[in-house]
Amino acid sequence: MATSFDEKYSQSIVNLANVGRPDYSRDETNLYADFVELMVVFSKGDGIAYGDIQDRFFGEPDEKNSTEINDDNESLIGGIINVIKERLFLFGGLYPFMVLPEQTIILKSDLTSSQKLYLFLLFSSSLDIFSSFNTELTTDFEFVSYEAIKTFLPNAIVKHFGKLSEYTGSAIEKIKNLANDIGLPFDDYEIGCIGERNNQERGLDIVSWIPFEDKCQNKVVFLCQCACGKQYESKQHDIRRYQNYYRFYKTKPQLTLFVPYSLINPKENKFYHSDYVEGDYLIFERLRIIRLAIQKEDLLSFLKSTCLLEKCIHDYCA
Repeated sequence: MATSFDEKYSQSIVNLANVGRPDYSRDETNLYADFVELMVVFSKGDGIAYGDIQDRFFGEPDEKNSTEINDDNESLIGGIINVIKERLFLFGGLYPFMVLPEQTIILKSDLTSSQKLYLFLLFSSSLDIFSSFNTELTTDFEFVSYEAIKTFLPNAIVKHFGKLSEYTGSAIEKIKNLANDIGLPFDDYEIGCIGERNNQERGLDIVSWIPFEDKCQNKVVFLCQCACGKQYESKQHDIRRYQNYYRFYKTKPQLTLFVPYSLINPKENKFYHSDYVEGDYLIFERLRIIRLAIQKEDLLSFLKSTCLLEKCIHDYCA
């Protein structure tokens, strides 16, 4: 029997309630900030204050703890609040949250489409909480990423190759047909190593290339992967195999990763945990995706997970 929407929604609430404090390293304050934002969404309109985070993560202050432990705990919470305040300026009008003078974080009223898209990406980066909506969120994330790169490369050809693939048949057939569309030769031996019964896309979700009027094989090709899981850094090897499948002529493909996380560190103008990102990769993270994808008219109406967004917003305001 199929699980109903209400059952899946209730399970998400239970999943969130069962996490006292996320299992992140203390320096992953951007991920902790995501968790606090989820706490806000499910706070029934009361918002989340500094003390709420303290109670959730560490319980009542314990005089038996050393001063060093208490200072470390306060430093973590202060760091999370600082990241959220940085997002207020980084995202500007795209950010769906507000920080009141007493440091209570609340969800704005009358959210715009851009702000709802932020929540969608927040949920997509929290599949451990929204595990019952995994299929909807990951499929929609691929669609949103597709729209983002279409905006980024207005003169390019863009093709779905993952969950929403425009290609059918075995993995070998898909890879060969894509090579023909791009206009690149392929390596029979490397492709022949793929199992004949394998129907998966072998890590490639979206592919885009900028065509010339001539048929010369020298062109810019974007090989894109969409990764919602928190261990996205381990998936960056997947699309590199296409450098073995295809014979790129005089230029390397642009390896591209779409992630729903907020990675931009505005103080450094780099990414949080830059060591998670391999060289040669172009990254589209939460801010970049919102600014690009939202340019598609009525974007949210195409998403299967919009009902989840609206339910969360309704319950917060009720």
